[in-house]
Amino acid sequence: MADPKHDIALKRIRAAQREGATVLNLSGLGLEAVPLELGALTALTTLYLSSNQLSSVPPELGALTALTTLRLDNNQLSSVPPELGALTALTTLSLSNNQLSSVPSEFRKLKALQTLYLHENQLSSVPPELGALTALTELRLNNNQLSSVPPEL
Repeated sequence: MADPKHDIALKRIRAAQREGATVLNLSGLGLEAVPLELGALTALTTLYLSSNQLSSVPPELGALTALTTLRLDNNQLSSVPPELGALTALTTLSLSNNQLSSVPSEFRKLKALQTLYLHENQLSSVPPELGALTALTELRLNNNQLSSVPPEL
């Protein structure tokens, strides 16, 4: 039986592909998985996947190198793939209100990143490599399980 949530997402993805869209909103659909077809939308600059039921993110999202905004907040993510470090045009990355216990050190490659939301997770540490993100102007780490923050930050 077809999954209506997945069907809605696929319709939006196909429409975005036809129209050459740069913004795609798949928030609040109750998605349990990111449709792999999303990886073909290489023109996207903004992708909203907030408020779903995602427990993982496919590494293929790392191919969307034009993204400047990626919102994955309010899901059930326990990790994110290191391939997201390839999204070097990102200026905003929201991973708040998930179940993340770590952040890939590959995030150090996100040199354009200005805003990084990691609050409301299960982080017990933050990679000191995030200190290399010199464009970062807003970093939210509140409501985690951090006992300290690296001096590099």
